[in-house]
Amino acid sequence: AEAIRSARSSLRHNPLPHVVFASPAPADFNAQPGLSIQPFEASDDPFLDKIRNIRRSPFERTIFLDTDTLIVDELVQLLHLLERYDMAVAHTAGYRGFADPEVPAAFYELNTGVMAWRSNERTAAFLADWEQTYVAWAREEPFRSAATSDQAAFRRCAWMHELRLLILGPEYNFRILFPATVVDRVRVVHGRRRNSEGLAARLNSRHGPRNFTPLRARLASRPVTRKILRRVERRSKRRPQ
Repeated sequence: AEAIRSARSSLRHNPLPHVVFASPAPADFNAQPGLSIQPFEASDDPFLDKIRNIRRSPFERTIFLDTDTLIVDELVQLLHLLERYDMAVAHTAGYRGFADPEVPAAFYELNTGVMAWRSNERTAAFLADWEQTYVAWAREEPFRSAATSDQAAFRRCAWMHELRLLILGPEYNFRILFPATVVDRVRVVHGRRRNSEGLAARLNSRHGPRNFTPLRARLASRPVTRKILRRVERRSKRRPQ
């Protein structure tokens, strides 16, 4: 159900074919133009299933979205980027990744919840290596118990392969668990939240650089504390610089 909600939110802004990989296929799915279900045999590892299904994309150019995403604007321009780049993905938020002796510390970890790539020999080799590396690392410490081990393997493979890789801004993968600064419209809200639509509307009600903190967002979602925040902001604006 979560994946279908995400796909439908994208379909409202992106009139493109959408495929949801589901195991098992939902019996109560209501078909609609542009949205189809692709059943698969699930393993006991959801991260491995994710990588394998990414490799099963039927498209020449693909945008992958985690199930806990809400799309609030068009993403078609990501496909245009693939005329020049092999893959586009955003940095992780809130941390820089596990120490890896094979990867420079300045090559930060990438969040695989929103990805765009084109099908070619380079990306096929990369995705196959990502799966193989993840499978090997998932049995080892410190990755065996880490929920981000798929991203650690992704980082290693991204460094080792000669991909034309583009880093996306946080507007295309807005992680609601961490503080962030955005400039353009937020297009993908990533994370589970009671009212992601309301958060997106508040974020996009202004233009230009603006900061987000999870605590402030929770306070702003409540009528009483929202009034207090507005008073504080008005007073801070009246203070002489």
